[in-house]
Parts: sequence; C-alpha cells; structure tokens
Amino acid sequence: MRSRFLLSFLVAFACGAEAPGDDPASCVPGEQRACGCPGGNLTGAQICAEGGDYFGICFGCDPAGSTGEPTDGTDAMTGTTGTTGTTGTTGAASEDSGGSVGSSGDEPPPVEPLPLPDAYSVVEQVALEHPDWLMNSCVDMGGTNEFLFEVVRRLRQQDDRWGLNWKRGVIGDLSQDIVDYHYGDGVREESTDVYIIDVIVGHCGPKPEAAWIDVTQATLDADTVGMWTLAGKDL
Repeated sequence: MRSRFLLSFLVAFACGAEAPGDDPASCVPGEQRACGCPGGNLTGAQICAEGGDYFGICFGCDPAGSTGEPTDGTDAMTGTTGTTGTTGTTGAASEDSGGSVGSSGDEPPPVEPLPLPDAYSVVEQVALEHPDWLMNSCVDMGGTNEFLFEVVRRLRQQDDRWGLNWKRGVIGDLSQDIVDYHYGDGVREESTDVYIIDVIVGHCGPKPEAAWIDVTQATLDADTVGMWTLAGKDL
C-alpha cells in the first residue's frame, strides 16, 4: 500500500499535477477574483467563502454601477439575504429613500420659525413724527403708551404678526417698550412663540430714543418668556 501511494505521487508530480494549494476547488477565505457577468458585457467579482472551498456568486454586474454588494441582496460570504439600499449597506435604508431606519415616514417635518423682519425704520419714523410721545412714553412717570401703540399699529399694516407683549408671560402686565413678532402657527393671542424686540432704549430715563434690539435670547437666558397680545386694543 505504501509503495502504491508513493508511486501515485511520483506519477502525478512527473505529469505536472497541481499542488494541494493550487486545487481549483480550494481558495483563501476572503480572496476576491474576477468573474464573467451574464451576457458577457461586464466583469464582476466573487469572494472565497469562509470555508475556503468555493467562491460565492458573481456580483457587481449591475449596468448602473456596482456598490460592492451582490445585486440580488445575497451576501457572497454567508449566503444570507438582507435589504440592500442604494448606498450598498445591508439592512440600512438609503438616504435617497426619503426616510430613516425606524421612521414610518408619516410624520411631517418640523416647521421652521419665520425669520425676524427688520422694521427699525418704522420705529424711527414714529419717533421723528411724534418726539413728544417718545419723551412721554414712561407710564410709571405719568406718561402714556401712545408711542408704543402707534409703532405696533404701523407694524401691523405691514404684517399682522406684530403685537404687544405681556411681560414675562404675565397676563395684564403690559411691556411699555416691547413689541412681539409671532413666528409660529396657530392662535397668536397669548402665544409664547415670539421674537421680543425692545423699541425704546433708555425708556423711563431722561433721553429715551427709538431702538430695534432683539432681546429674545436674553429673555430665554433669564428663564422667562414673552407672550403675544393685543391687550384688547384696536391696532
């Protein structure tokens, strides 16, 4: 028996037989080689299986371009099937699909706040026309809100999102030098979805002046809010 095996080996070697590592039926796990695609117009690739005993299916034969994954959704190494998105990532939704993993796609996108208009020119014009109203705008010192009301009246002629402000969200406590812009949706009265604008600098001081100062973030940083209102006024 031993002599017969030795004789067979010598005959195979003499005839140029392939060594065991060159066996066409064996390969290095993870090795990749070129392969012909159906139709013969394209060249794909196939990967050696983990056992080293066969190459997987030929992939990369999609005429639109290969992502490096089997075109039928089958993993060339494991033979398992998953969902392949347009990005070529197994089991992940593609960015082009308009959704994300775990999202039903039924929820509307969040509404972006409207940008804050710049209406300083309106405040400035009222100050030029009625400097006496501006000088007499401190109610705590016996003045009136005529200047503030006229500013809001003219602002609302341009955009009815403008209104007055309940100070710190306290209904009945009207700000004397603030206007609000409602940037959100829904009912405006008593809404806190507002930009808060100071229109009188130096208010209740010896020389009040027209201003346009966005104090929205400063108000939030103080852990309080502004609240939109017309305070029952016909503005």
